[in-house]
Amino acid sequence: MMSNYIRLNLGITKVYLFPCTNGYLLIDTGYETDYKKFRNRLEKAGIEIDQIKYLLLTHYHDDHSGFANKLKYEFGIPLIVQKKSVPLLAQGDSGEEEEGHYITRRMRLLFSVFELFHKDFKYPPVLINNRDILVDGDDQRILRALGIHADILFTPGHSADSMSVLCDDGVAIVGDAAMNFLKFTGTHYRPIYYSNLEQTYQSIQKLISAGAQTILPAHGNPFPAKKLKNMLARFNIS
Repeated sequence: MMSNYIRLNLGITKVYLFPCTNGYLLIDTGYETDYKKFRNRLEKAGIEIDQIKYLLLTHYHDDHSGFANKLKYEFGIPLIVQKKSVPLLAQGDSGEEEEGHYITRRMRLLFSVFELFHKDFKYPPVLINNRDILVDGDDQRILRALGIHADILFTPGHSADSMSVLCDDGVAIVGDAAMNFLKFTGTHYRPIYYSNLEQTYQSIQKLISAGAQTILPAHGNPFPAKKLKNMLARFNIS
């Protein structure tokens, strides 16, 4: 069965809608300030917000969870998150918990300019309740119970709580586990920023081994998973 998804371009962040029982699963939000753009894109796609039945957050960073609080409390949309995300989402601050590193020197220089305009990485805190679904590592049941032919893979490295969705046909929605973004800085489809480089490569290998064929990143356009294989070979990662 071919994956049937809708990609909404919110600017820096791309989010995805997948049909599920009686509606849609939304994967990620953009920044808090992207909410109005999100509603406009949703309207153009012909989808009402009450058709969104679940929100899966690939990780806790502000460009992925920025208006999760709004969707949860104003519209009653339950969340699907990793257990590791719970305390991080409650802080509402991407920059608070982890010591991170840029993937290249050129990326570090570029983001030193970006950070002059994006001065903090905060967003409205998100508190988990008993309507939400917690994931503990990999999971092969949760999404299938919602009518989605896909598994959840725990893919840390970019952040400690990162997870991806792998559909049966090889379509992989990876959050920031891999990117097609700012390639002139030498990223080679790697995340621009990581908390643990070894885990980052292990998670990419995991996606490939699990059968990923097409990568849907949150940043940049979809690309074939063979690009990740080539990247691993380029950096002698086995």
